[in-house]
Amino acid sequence: MRRLLFLSNLIFLLTSLSYAQDLKPNPGGDTASGKLLLVFDLQSLDAAAAKIDQPLARALAKAEIADAAWMLDPEWSKKLMREAYVLALPAEDERVRLRAAPVGAAPTPPSSTERARNEVRNRIMSVAMRDRAFADELAQLGTQLLGKSEGHSRYATLAERAFNAGDKDAASYYINQSILSEPTQLIAGFVILEIAARDRALADKLIVQYIEALRTTSLAVADRSLMRVRSMLFELMFPRANSAPPVSPPGPAAMRAYVGYVIESLNRMAQGDPVGLRRSRLFLLSAWEPLKQYAPELMPAFMELERLSRAPGQGGSLPTRASVDNAYKENYEKQIKESLDNNQPSESLIYASISRGDFAKARKLIDKLPDGAQKKQLLEAVDARESLALSAKGDAAGAEQLAERLQNASFILQVYPPLLKACVASKDEGCPARLVYRAVGQLKRADTTPIAPPAGIPASAVPANRELDRVLLSLSQLAAHVAPASDALALELLDEIVEAANRSESDTGQGRTGFDATVFRLLAAKNEARARQAAEGFKDGLRQTVALATIYRVKAEELSKTVEGSNKKKIDAAGGDAKPKP
Repeated sequence: MRRLLFLSNLIFLLTSLSYAQDLKPNPGGDTASGKLLLVFDLQSLDAAAAKIDQPLARALAKAEIADAAWMLDPEWSKKLMREAYVLALPAEDERVRLRAAPVGAAPTPPSSTERARNEVRNRIMSVAMRDRAFADELAQLGTQLLGKSEGHSRYATLAERAFNAGDKDAASYYINQSILSEPTQLIAGFVILEIAARDRALADKLIVQYIEALRTTSLAVADRSLMRVRSMLFELMFPRANSAPPVSPPGPAAMRAYVGYVIESLNRMAQGDPVGLRRSRLFLLSAWEPLKQYAPELMPAFMELERLSRAPGQGGSLPTRASVDNAYKENYEKQIKESLDNNQPSESLIYASISRGDFAKARKLIDKLPDGAQKKQLLEAVDARESLALSAKGDAAGAEQLAERLQNASFILQVYPPLLKACVASKDEGCPARLVYRAVGQLKRADTTPIAPPAGIPASAVPANRELDRVLLSLSQLAAHVAPASDALALELLDEIVEAANRSESDTGQGRTGFDATVFRLLAAKNEARARQAAEGFKDGLRQTVALATIYRVKAEELSKTVEGSNKKKIDAAGGDAKPKP
């Protein structure tokens, strides 16, 4: 037995030494030993993860281990990610169907399993994007196996993450790749809208690239690609006044590109489909105001199209932006009045009022509804949205008062984490504890029934409890937001997270832990032993693997910083231009 133990230790040492050569350790230094031990921990975690039966769960486990391993052994990390990406792909018959979809094909609502696969692949790509060439490799593999829509989705997600990480160059590259993959899908457009809220100049550049791609793309009514693209263009060019965060209108270059595209595309339509041109009159008129300001040289072409687009007997009056806005406002107010008068408010009008911030009108409309589940849900929807609006205006007391009325876990999840984030930022010492204890109390007695989607949206679009545990996710997000302000509160919540996870109904076999692992990253940096104790308290193998991998990533970052600091000292000592010894 001792001989077997000796041989196994010897094999481990030889294996570790082979990794040590790749890691270029400092002989005799504690950092090199720490890296070797951490690689061994990650290898052991990978071996344990191999016993997870469900492919998607195993894929997520590999992705999290790869994330921690990146700073220790990038090539091993890439190997893990390649394996994880393949595990997160559908069966071959489904791949064939997806590859056969042409550009412009109407997207179908994803099933729960498809959403899970997308989430896992997005997580893999978020790790892979540290190396653009490698991220490209995985995205191209996905496009090759699943078709152009996969490329569009994956590159758009990379763009969003790159921009949020402050890498504008990578964000531009990924958006362009997403558009080139499939310009009629909408994910890239929504990412551009997010960018526009923080960087108008970059968004304008991306809009011009998007329009250039559309110039060579055929759009059709049958697959709804024409309506999708025009709707997205309108969102990009004419941001909603009440959007949150606010988005300013595009600049001259983007506006000129838009006007040129409208006229060019409708000129082609006029030659072969005069009926379609008449149906496209509103699209044409949307270019009138920007044309006058940014592209007056196109006036003759516009006026000819305007004449051709009129229905028989229709006048040629041209709208202003103010007249269009007034018309929408008048129509909205008319619908409100009629609904209140006839006691038959529609759900869509109530949601429109909520989205516009007309909370008082929304409540008047809801009062007309009969008592029941729908009325209760809409009242909570108003409370949740108004609570966030009051918080954004600095009215913390009003926001908390509305939040305290929430009973459904979905709305508690929407409201309390952002409120707590604002509370911590306010430096109000009593606020974090007050909000945390109140939120936990509400979560413990919360109604966990998923909220019903608005009319017209399939029920399958709302995650079921086996797909999303709203209580567990709320607890983890609360812990992540309170950790910078109070270790004690965060650690209390950590115990709540483990207990909630161990009794959760959510299915980890779909690659979902149900919690936000950020809390383990934040707490491991402050109290590794306590974070590890909590991680080992998870009964589910995937949850335990993800939590431990997150803790190991913190250790890997600390070791990497130690090496960087040591190397910098060597360079400074050598006069600033010498390279450290390997």
